[in-house]
Amino acid sequence: MRDALIIGFGAVVVAVLVGLAARPLPRRDQREERRVALRVIWQFFFTIALPVLAGLSVLVVAPLLLLGDIDARVWQALVAGLFIATGWLTTAIFSELGLRRTRAERLRDYHKAIYAEIGNALYTLYDEGQGVAYGELTLQKMRDDTEFVPFVPREHHDHIYDAILDEIEVLPRQTIDAIVSYYSLIKAIAALADDMRGDGYKALPQERRMALYSDFLEMRKQAFEYGQYALRLIRMFADQGPEKTDLVIAADREAAAKERFSSPDADQSGPLPGSE
Repeated sequence: MRDALIIGFGAVVVAVLVGLAARPLPRRDQREERRVALRVIWQFFFTIALPVLAGLSVLVVAPLLLLGDIDARVWQALVAGLFIATGWLTTAIFSELGLRRTRAERLRDYHKAIYAEIGNALYTLYDEGQGVAYGELTLQKMRDDTEFVPFVPREHHDHIYDAILDEIEVLPRQTIDAIVSYYSLIKAIAALADDMRGDGYKALPQERRMALYSDFLEMRKQAFEYGQYALRLIRMFADQGPEKTDLVIAADREAAAKERFSSPDADQSGPLPGSE
């Protein structure tokens, strides 16, 4: 009886391991499910199964082995406990997979909504090049007419972002920095636009009004660049996954660091200014 149970249990374990190893995983979500299942199995084994087996070995199995042949009912109880533990483990795996799927669906929905909102905002900011041209014409008109005060429209391009702000932790670390940076700048632009619509802006000298309006235009240009970068990361995360996105982010940061600390117009091997 004991030998038959041991052989049967060993066959089941081998079959499960072979099935896990041979299962084809063509998609990224299937690979993620395998990682989740294996993580739950290892957690169960090291935190529950291994201590329980050690305790049973010391308190039950070892004394019975020393006393002689083990009663078949003991083996039946052990096998029944094994099946119960397997049921617990299966429930834990599917529960974890369900949570991961729900989180992944929310992430995809949030990325789609944010992608659409940023894309629409970038079209408004750029307007096929007309936005930049209109800003330059407005500045020129302010130079020519010292009494001219430009009309600054109130724009809101953050409705979706505000709606999901309480659950922003759903966004992955690969895209959340770029998204938050973009929307922070969008909110700063909206605040500046509100200030420029007030009486305080109208009471300023024309030079100060022109300086603020120039800052307003530069912030819009910067927001356009931030938005393009955020859209790029969202697309890459959806198409190629987090690992590839991490590589792109690292490459972008390295390129930005090189550009920040070096100048293409300067001879880095030459003497420092004032050292001659």
